[in-house]
Amino acid sequence: MALASRLAWRSAEMTVPRDGSDARKAEFDRIFTEYSAPIYNYVLRMVGDPDRAADIAQDTFIKAYRKLDTLTDASSTRSWLYRIATNTAIDEMRRRRNVVRLDADEDRPVEQADGGPGPETQVLSGLMDERISRALLHLKPNHRQCLILSDVEDMSAVQIGEVMGMSNGAVRVLLCRARGEMRRRLAAEGLVR
Repeated sequence: MALASRLAWRSAEMTVPRDGSDARKAEFDRIFTEYSAPIYNYVLRMVGDPDRAADIAQDTFIKAYRKLDTLTDASSTRSWLYRIATNTAIDEMRRRRNVVRLDADEDRPVEQADGGPGPETQVLSGLMDERISRALLHLKPNHRQCLILSDVEDMSAVQIGEVMGMSNGAVRVLLCRARGEMRRRLAAEGLVR
């Protein structure tokens, strides 16, 4: 299922009182257009389930719309939005107690783009992606979050600190621990020594 159909902005469904400001709606539409795919992908990596990720991403943008007036600096929009997404994902994972079945990924088909590498490369790549995803899902939630923000979302330690509410030094320590834990998980999967 395509991202657009999973996560579509439906402002008519929101029960937020309108302040009548076209500028507010335009600003939110700009934020949604720019960040909907990255937020969905970030949350997907956090929870590992496309349907849950779409719900969390939608909730993230509903919360962002409601709190748009708290955004004072346009340069911090990314951190502000990732912070909302992080808190929403953590709340949802706490509600579900984040139980991950090891065989859950076996039933899910792997989507590959046409015209890409050959079948052997696709199979090997799919197996590696599956192992990496499985290892990532077994990390502690704060380790997973820090690793995704750093290595996938390409955020600096300062930006990660803004999202996670930590100092720069604490982020660096957490990132070092997360990478060590990921290395051990990948070794258990047979990907590294």
